[in-house]
Amino acid sequence: MTPAHSDPLPLPTVCRTAVWTAQMRADESRAPNACAVDPWAAEFVAAAGPQGPPPGGPAARSFLHDGVAVRTRYFDDYLLEAVRGGCTQVVLLGAGLDARAFRLPWPRPVEVFEVDLPDLLDFKNRVVGGRAPAAARRVTVAADLRDAWAEALIAAGFDPARRTAWLCEGTLVYLEPGQADAVVRTMAAHSPPGSEVGAETMTSQGRLDCLRSCHDALSADGAPWRCSLSDPAAWWAERGWRMTVPDPASLPYAAERMAPYLPMLRQAGDAGGWLLTGTRCGPGPAAPPA
Repeated sequence: MTPAHSDPLPLPTVCRTAVWTAQMRADESRAPNACAVDPWAAEFVAAAGPQGPPPGGPAARSFLHDGVAVRTRYFDDYLLEAVRGGCTQVVLLGAGLDARAFRLPWPRPVEVFEVDLPDLLDFKNRVVGGRAPAAARRVTVAADLRDAWAEALIAAGFDPARRTAWLCEGTLVYLEPGQADAVVRTMAAHSPPGSEVGAETMTSQGRLDCLRSCHDALSADGAPWRCSLSDPAAWWAERGWRMTVPDPASLPYAAERMAPYLPMLRQAGDAGGWLLTGTRCGPGPAAPPA
């Protein structure tokens, strides 16, 4: 892959977490028996220039790296299966620097809508240029999830009457609880039954010793974790989604990677509820609060 740039491109501070995540994906892509391979991640990191190491101490960074590797594979598999099952639209809320639109082997024609902040999407588009393979129809939607983002999504060509696969990866945790609630209800209000969702959540904010330094560092950097859930499956059900919550140890590619962390996760009540997938279960509470 030939880079389309040589000097670092400007990137807002608010997007530093996206670069750190891309760095972890790039590192994982070079590892033997990688959970997931993202050939574009290193390009984004190089284009952004030095950002410093990810936040937290060595234990936190190791935990985050393995967690990003596992969640990338988990959501890759979820999206491909959702499209095989009949979803013809994919919406990545807070898409960041992920390259699923052009790195996944989509099994059928699909539209992939990437919703994120204008500056981040501009940076991403300048790195990718015209070199991305046409694996899917990629549509970028510049919007802030704290505002009325659904209108921008529809204006970009999204059809709320078609079955959709939604993804909230590394997104909801950065929103205030009321904002996260509004996002999930808005998704439900724009999804016919049979639409699907994949999401990452946090159930023990600040209680894991290995993540406390990471939490503090992100807060100091202006990107604190704000939203945690004590019962994710019930919370999503109240908003119109029937969720499945896997035990990481049940995932063949995750069992070995997550084994060192499972005792402390279970002690903190966080072994289940970190990664979820689900289905729009029909008419029910969905409208955002007034």
